[in-house]
Amino acid sequence: MPLQITARNVEVTDRIRAIIEAKVDRFRKLVEEISVLDVMIVFQRGRYTVEVVVKAQCFNATGTVTDANLRAAIDSVMGKVERQLHKQLDKMRTMKRQPRAVRERRAPTLPLPVSQEVTKETEEKRQIIRTERIAVRTMSVQEAADALEIEAGAFLVFKNVEADTINIIYRREDGQFGLIEPS
Repeated sequence: MPLQITARNVEVTDRIRAIIEAKVDRFRKLVEEISVLDVMIVFQRGRYTVEVVVKAQCFNATGTVTDANLRAAIDSVMGKVERQLHKQLDKMRTMKRQPRAVRERRAPTLPLPVSQEVTKETEEKRQIIRTERIAVRTMSVQEAADALEIEAGAFLVFKNVEADTINIIYRREDGQFGLIEPS
């Protein structure tokens, strides 16, 4: 989306336009798909009011600053909006991937029995309750970790490009990832 600069009672010089465009380029580096990017400058009673509106697909950021110096007002409002964008991006990256109800529904894990012998009674009780088919994608370990970070699941089955084997990457309780490789 192109930058739209609106001015009232002020003439926007090439120098001011260049300053604004340089600051706005930082927003474009943070957020790829910006739909609205407006900068409004108003001069009233000897003071400049600068308002910036940034709207993207996932979030919005706005800021308004009034100052006697136009350059100071632009710097201040651009800093405010950039901090808002950073904060919202960090929230998106670190938020929990499952709603609370799903996390609470999980069955508690039971400890494994101490003896290795399986009795006939235990063997009869074991049965497959649910079968699920999972599509296996070919990717590297790093690509799989990135995909699992984006997805809401607890694990990801993939075909490792380097080893040409089926691997499983899973999310650990401490937030890190574990990798299961065949031996």
